[in-house]
Amino acid sequence: MNVPFLREDALKPGEVEQVAPGVRRILCNNPSAFTFRGTNTYIIGEGDSVAILDPGPKDMDHLASIAAALKGETVTHILVSHTHNDHSPGARSVRAWSGAKTYGFGPHTPGVEGGDHDFKPDVTVPDGGIIEGKGWRLTALHTPGHCANHLCFSLEGTGILFSADHVMSWSTSVVSPPDGNMRDFMKSLAKLRAREGKDTLYLPGHGPKLPDPMPFLDGLSLHRQKREARIVAALREHGPAAVAALVGAVYGPLDPRLVGAAGRSMLAQLIMLEEDGAVSREGEAWRLT
Repeated sequence: MNVPFLREDALKPGEVEQVAPGVRRILCNNPSAFTFRGTNTYIIGEGDSVAILDPGPKDMDHLASIAAALKGETVTHILVSHTHNDHSPGARSVRAWSGAKTYGFGPHTPGVEGGDHDFKPDVTVPDGGIIEGKGWRLTALHTPGHCANHLCFSLEGTGILFSADHVMSWSTSVVSPPDGNMRDFMKSLAKLRAREGKDTLYLPGHGPKLPDPMPFLDGLSLHRQKREARIVAALREHGPAAVAALVGAVYGPLDPRLVGAAGRSMLAQLIMLEEDGAVSREGEAWRLT
């Protein structure tokens, strides 16, 4: 089963899109091989009780677009799905001009690169935590895997799940140890899959909205299982071998910009296989047991 990725997205950076009743989206102009067309910032609610989810990077044009979209309204909550540098740094600026508190699972894992180590939420939100304002109510779902402090948010009474970077409509997520963990990622997929009947529309951190998400989750899970089988086959043919030597055999031809990230996700799967006793390593060389 191939994952039915969605890559058609006409929204221009800085424009405001009404993606669902009471929910607006603004696209940051930070496209890359990992962020697709950019980071999605969501505005939840309206008037005197507005939440901003993932203000994005410290991009002054994007932050100005957020402020302009909310002229005459009151920001009461600033939510952060996770502390990667394309999602949380903008929270400081929004907090400064709005006075609203920040909400998140917790700080980034100490000593791990690629994270926003300056972000510390004013309010720590646990799994199942409730955040609410006038006319809206969110339930936080801790979904580690892509990032240890990753949260998705369910918008009560709508069928909407803000899936952030755990489930993106345009691509699979990078899982980079030690902050990323493949076993946690798979458990988090299963956690969302168990919500069938509750969530009918995913609004991801990158890419367009994702309707009918359950078959998509099945595709993501199967994709990871097939990748694991390729890793085992590659080790059987080429092992013992380092991760860098296995990327080509497992992934095939890749955009050079993605080779490093592919290796990180492969490492995460190898660590899971090692925990299961299926592989072992000596130095950087991995082998089947």
